[in-house]
Amino acid sequence: MSKTASHIGVLAATLTLFAGSAFAQSFDIVPRDLYTERMRQEGSKLVFCINPEGVLAQFERDLAQAIGQSLLADVEFYEVGARDWPTRPLPLDYRIVLTEQQMFIMLAQECDGFMGFLLSTSNPSWMTISQPYLSARTVLVTRSDATDLTGMPFGETIGVRMMAAGDNRLIQYLAAQPEDRSWRRTPYPDNELMLERLVDGTISAGMIWEYGLFGATEGNPEAEGFSYSYDLPFPVDPIEIGIATRAEDTYLNNLLSDAIAALRADGTIDTLLAENGLTDASGN
Repeated sequence: MSKTASHIGVLAATLTLFAGSAFAQSFDIVPRDLYTERMRQEGSKLVFCINPEGVLAQFERDLAQAIGQSLLADVEFYEVGARDWPTRPLPLDYRIVLTEQQMFIMLAQECDGFMGFLLSTSNPSWMTISQPYLSARTVLVTRSDATDLTGMPFGETIGVRMMAAGDNRLIQYLAAQPEDRSWRRTPYPDNELMLERLVDGTISAGMIWEYGLFGATEGNPEAEGFSYSYDLPFPVDPIEIGIATRAEDTYLNNLLSDAIAALRADGTIDTLLAENGLTDASGN
């Protein structure tokens, strides 16, 4: 083999290795502060990525508009389309089922902030979540007057969405009870199916995040025949949801967090929840 051919082969191998590892190396090819760069190019505008199929979608649109008004910025939306999801979002759920690479590309190319992200230690290091605009609790829901476990006969079944907030706590709690003085757990792939099984009598109770229940019943669970309680016999951490930004966009994240704090303090967020059927008659 000639020296020229050898050099070409080495170069090709080097380029192949670089292409395969470029995304993994901290995404350094992307400018560090995309938001301030966009401000210089496009003026005072905020673009939010949003899941149009989520139970919170309309509330999050209204909230984004309120944030834009407080920051004197025009608001636009990038809707995550059906072809973007690796798996379709689950009904009545709070999870964003995109890959890390997809989320990074959307925040780099399509939007300044992504609505609807959990505050979680499993979020990637290149992402920061704003102050939460929602702190959702988990409720026990039944089709009877019994709204806590003590009112349910032993041996009956509790449904829960697999890996939902509180599911591990439920597993541990049931395992600690005497076999003849406990209940059974049945996991379901999504909250909508779990509520359907509650209605048809397959299960006697279910555990669900409050906005999943309110969203399924337009804020009136009692009218749909449901009873529910926040009183669980074990602690469940709240589901805290905010806006995702790139970690480098600290200026933007601070702006969003300050706006959210102001909208919580003046009651705007509670009003928007009520207007979108995401609170009950008591204002919960």
